[in-house]
Amino acid sequence: MNIVLLKTRSNDSSMVVQQKQILKYAHHHDLEINTTEIENSDPALELEERKEFKGFLRSLSKHDHIIIFDLLTFSNNVEELVKIFECLLTRSISIHIADVNTCIHVDSKPLILLDLLVKQREFIKQLDKEKTQGRPKGRMSKSKFDIHRPYVIELLEKKTSISEISKILNVSRTSLKDYVNSRGLKELVKAKFSLLKSSKQQPLTLKSSVAKECSLIKQPVDYTEGTTHEL
Repeated sequence: MNIVLLKTRSNDSSMVVQQKQILKYAHHHDLEINTTEIENSDPALELEERKEFKGFLRSLSKHDHIIIFDLLTFSNNVEELVKIFECLLTRSISIHIADVNTCIHVDSKPLILLDLLVKQREFIKQLDKEKTQGRPKGRMSKSKFDIHRPYVIELLEKKTSISEISKILNVSRTSLKDYVNSRGLKELVKAKFSLLKSSKQQPLTLKSSVAKECSLIKQPVDYTEGTTHEL
């Protein structure tokens, strides 16, 4: 399955830019987009803390293909990127990076991935130098609405109005509208549907079966309760 993973950004890589580059890459490499997922967790956190993203990784199957705009979609920390690549490559999942026109797969030469990570480290260092008034360029401040973000996106996908969403969440319509606009959530949803519409196939449901698991996303059995739980 070919899965596009999208993430809103506040830097120059707008959703339109990401969408165009991903479509260009998919067309050039004859990849049909089967489904599109939206990543909501904070990329600055460690993988172990990103419950939603770990769920996405766990849902993937052997030989799936993930298409992203750039590595910042996964994380803005090189050490975390290494963990993510290990989890994906362990299960023979290919990663297509549209902005550098590169695919990393289990048979890729190690130097290709190493070079990619070194360049990413330098890029992140450059971003850190572009701090303005104590806040790095491209980083959004936290909001009280962040906890509702996945649900807000889900409602927007169902074409629920901002007024209706604000009533459901019992929050100020104006504040919610400002949040949706500042995070580009409508553009994100629009891009998701546009990417799927451009594909020749209909969206498919992600499979839950996997050939192998990495230790970071494994759900160990709790023998005392007879159920599974996350680390």
